[in-house]
Amino acid sequence: MTVAKPEDNEAARHIARAAARLFARQGFEATSTREIVEEAGVAKPTLYYHFGSKEGLAKTILVEPISELSARLKAVIDGEPDPVRVLERVLEAHFDFCREDPDRSRFFFAVGFGPPEAGVAPFMECCKADLHGWTQAAFQRCVDSGLVAPEDVDDFETMFRGVLMVSIIDFLYKNKPLGEDRTRVLVAALLRAFEDRRPVAGQEGRS
Repeated sequence: MTVAKPEDNEAARHIARAAARLFARQGFEATSTREIVEEAGVAKPTLYYHFGSKEGLAKTILVEPISELSARLKAVIDGEPDPVRVLERVLEAHFDFCREDPDRSRFFFAVGFGPPEAGVAPFMECCKADLHGWTQAAFQRCVDSGLVAPEDVDDFETMFRGVLMVSIIDFLYKNKPLGEDRTRVLVAALLRAFEDRRPVAGQEGRS
């Protein structure tokens, strides 16, 4: 079994970061392998050694980090007993994903909101389903704990996803910070918006 050398891993990360910058700026299809190796300052064989092809490079940039994000969300759902903290940590996991490599995140959104059959979009389908599933599990925890009424969960999900998306878009495209205390403020505001809609104990079913 061949063990990857640390310098090999760093070279792969360097190429991936360079490619993410180009993919985010001009799109996957419009970016040539020549441009990637020039941006990274490496030879073409180095790219092929690590990724096999431009498509393999894009898949690595998209699928592996998103799979790691999905695993982090699963760990939150499985290990955090407090439903409010679950919501905060779900937001924070997405924010961390964007902070780690903004260009990668811009590429992710370009692919996610582009034509579903184009380029590397099919790579992401199972990953997006996993992300959606774990986030829905967080909403269900809020229903189970009484924080959100069952009939309000669809509205709550819409508002949560709206807050998540607007915060990320403002960070990626308007240079607005994603402060470390941001998740607590956002979740508290969301839950306050639904407080008056929760049934009062003993009054369920009253007209």
